[in-house]
Amino acid sequence: MSKELIVKHNKLIEANYKLTLQEQKLILTLARKITKEDNNFKKCVFTVEKLSDILGLEKKGYYSELKEITKSLISRVIQIEEHDGLLQVSWLNSAKYYENKGIVELSFSNDLKPYLLQLGEHFTKLEFKQLVNLSSVYAIRIYELCKQYEKIKERTIEIEKLKIMLGIEKTEYKLYGDFKKRVLEIAKREINEKTDINIDFEEIKTGRKVTSIKFLIEKQEEQVKQIETSETKEKKYSEEVESLFCMIKKIEQVECLKDLIKTALKSYNFEYIKSNIKYSNDNAKSNYTAFLKKALKEDYAKIEREKKKKKAEMKRKREEEEEMKSKREEEEKKLTRKLAEEIYETKTEEEIEEYLKNIAEIVKKSVFFDKKEIIIAKIIEELEQ
Repeated sequence: MSKELIVKHNKLIEANYKLTLQEQKLILTLARKITKEDNNFKKCVFTVEKLSDILGLEKKGYYSELKEITKSLISRVIQIEEHDGLLQVSWLNSAKYYENKGIVELSFSNDLKPYLLQLGEHFTKLEFKQLVNLSSVYAIRIYELCKQYEKIKERTIEIEKLKIMLGIEKTEYKLYGDFKKRVLEIAKREINEKTDINIDFEEIKTGRKVTSIKFLIEKQEEQVKQIETSETKEKKYSEEVESLFCMIKKIEQVECLKDLIKTALKSYNFEYIKSNIKYSNDNAKSNYTAFLKKALKEDYAKIEREKKKKKAEMKRKREEEEEMKSKREEEEKKLTRKLAEEIYETKTEEEIEEYLKNIAEIVKKSVFFDKKEIIIAKIIEELEQ
């Protein structure tokens, strides 16, 4: 399957800007039409219906919604640091609608030509379908930033600089915990599930404050193969696979892990995999997928399973001992009762009256009063002393 590639200059990827999800997707859709042959940076024609479908617009009123998006992009300015100064340029140069034909003609500014045509070094190649499938604006940007460093396998960015790149206002995500939850973790989950790379991140602190993020980048060969050969075909997995997958902590649940579990079930039993998933949930500090792979291979959870087995065995023994004790006590009670009944049969009337002497008259007159049972209870009490 041929890939539709977008090439972006690294300066364009690292520029400071913020676009909506639909605006980003429209820019990507236009950028994929630009090739080295388009030296005049030609205008590109799209059907409004097809473009709206790519952008995920509602069928009702998509024409007017698309017009608002293109209007916004014409007014939005991106700033790019150049060797001889600062370039300020609109994202979109023009948008012309032919409403009777249902088409729109879009064009970039010629000033963006050096940043979207690979005419030299410092460009990054990106696959259009992987980018456009992402549903988070931050996932798209962070994917591009990590893709630049795919061969190096890691990239460290100061948090403040990263926020500026992502167009995050100073009033947004003031607390690092909010930034981590709503930007980093969502982007990580989406990128790992939908693209050809697997990312994780480590927090770098200055004192107690997190000041930088180190992204760990790993190529997902399995994921690439799945995207290229079966983009629209939904895989089905056994109940065992689905059950084990649900045990993985939510933030780490990416579809490619189902294939890992499926393969593991050919070599290991359910409990073996379950214990190593739990161990990975508790102990993986970074790159959960790689940690789980190694945990399954080397059986990190072996000691934990043995502890659990020993604990279960001890519990079983305690329960058996308690059951035996209970049975013994029951037998002893029966024997004591039998002996008490035999002693009762030997008692004279005077001895029986002596037993009843200290029992209140009101009790004797009760309909529930049973002389024999009262005296046998007294005899049992004496025998047990």
